[in-house]
Amino acid sequence: MWQREAQDKFGVETIESDVMKSALNDWVNIYQGKPDWITKDSDIEGYNFSKKLCNETARLTTLMLKITVDGSDRAKSINKLMAGYVDRMKNEECEKACAFGYIVLKPNGKTIDYVMPWDFESTHETDGKIDGGIFHDHHHEPGDKWYYTRLEYQRFEDWRVPQNNDVRLYRITNKTYKSTGTNGIGQECNIKETVWADYEEDMAFTGVERPLFSILKMPIANNIDLQSPLGVSVFSNAIRELEGLDIAWTRLDDETYDSQHITFLGDSLIEEPGTSVRKRRSSGGIVDKIGRALPRRVRILPGSTTGEEYHEETPSLQAEDRIKIVNHRLDMVGVKCGYSPGWFVLDGRTGRITATQVEADNQETIDYIKHIRDAFKTATDGLIYAIGFYLDLENPNDLRTVYLPEEEYKELEAAGEDMKYYYTAHYALQDITYNFDEDRLRHWQYVQAGKYPLYKFYMKFEGMSEDEAKAVAEEAKSENEPKEGLFGEE
Repeated sequence: MWQREAQDKFGVETIESDVMKSALNDWVNIYQGKPDWITKDSDIEGYNFSKKLCNETARLTTLMLKITVDGSDRAKSINKLMAGYVDRMKNEECEKACAFGYIVLKPNGKTIDYVMPWDFESTHETDGKIDGGIFHDHHHEPGDKWYYTRLEYQRFEDWRVPQNNDVRLYRITNKTYKSTGTNGIGQECNIKETVWADYEEDMAFTGVERPLFSILKMPIANNIDLQSPLGVSVFSNAIRELEGLDIAWTRLDDETYDSQHITFLGDSLIEEPGTSVRKRRSSGGIVDKIGRALPRRVRILPGSTTGEEYHEETPSLQAEDRIKIVNHRLDMVGVKCGYSPGWFVLDGRTGRITATQVEADNQETIDYIKHIRDAFKTATDGLIYAIGFYLDLENPNDLRTVYLPEEEYKELEAAGEDMKYYYTAHYALQDITYNFDEDRLRHWQYVQAGKYPLYKFYMKFEGMSEDEAKAVAEEAKSENEPKEGLFGEE
């Protein structure tokens, strides 16, 4: 409903098809643990492995993530925002992008907005990349009868100037509305009456090379809508397997619950003659003839028993076979989502294995995460560009600088270019097969061979600052230097 009304307000059509909207709705429900195969009439329990899958994908994608922007004075301001951005990505936002196929990153002048797909409508795309859309923002004060909505429409426009030259404008238009409930967008209102009073109703810029927002999209081919530029959930290809996993886990839990030891007793062993069962149970459990409580596993054989009936029942538990089925389902989910076989199992590998072996066994996972990391870097580059543009608007007297991807920045730097006009981002991410002990030993061997500075070893593996590490390394050097004369005397 919100999307339809927003489109009508700007007279533009979304490029998101109904089949994509339906798929997104399914992904949201699955991620929240409410898939359509879990109903009140179903005997299947939901275990929400999709949440774990998205969390693991995001964890590996952002493993030991650090982003440093440098190259000009502009970088200092951007770095302040990047610190919070890294925390948000590690803790939640990257996981949501994995679950829903994409999220939109948009500077708001002070911080960064993380816009979910249901609050964004893509309206324009170029070469498969979205470069225009409508954002929804909502606000309601407790006790106020009005519910406010702001629609922000960003897009490129071709504009013909009097000199008959075509200029590409980037336009941002804001419209605000208020209603007495959440069932509709309501009536248009003056933006100055809202919490967005400091927003301009319409702005246009020249010289904008990229959209002033960025999209973190999963690098997975969209097989839901082959014509759509939108991303798909990381588990979109494994929904049937996720259902099968819930069934397998439910059956394992059912069998575990039903496997408890049961003792069947004749009622004469429990009740005194002439005493009603209802009365003897008033204490909340079964008791024997003299009133002692019996274990909850005891069951009565009521009616016409001789008083001597006694039967032990110990159901067999096929846990090993059930776990094999669960592991098979887990493995299928992982493989269908891009992971190497064996990545998700209940009883994982045992014994010591080397990093080389881990890398060989998990090449599919490594490649998969690399693709997502590449998409993450591309999205972050676009976000940094947008942040830099807004900073230039706020500080028109500052030196105008240009953001470049790290590779292009290094090329210009190597060519001797004056780098005060440029800035870039450096990304540090840990290898998912990283083994600390092996890396430490290898670097120590480099130190002993004279191929790696000792102070850098202390910084990398002992957590020292550069000054501390250099002081310790210098002290070690002086202690180990040969001294002149007998017993070190001159």
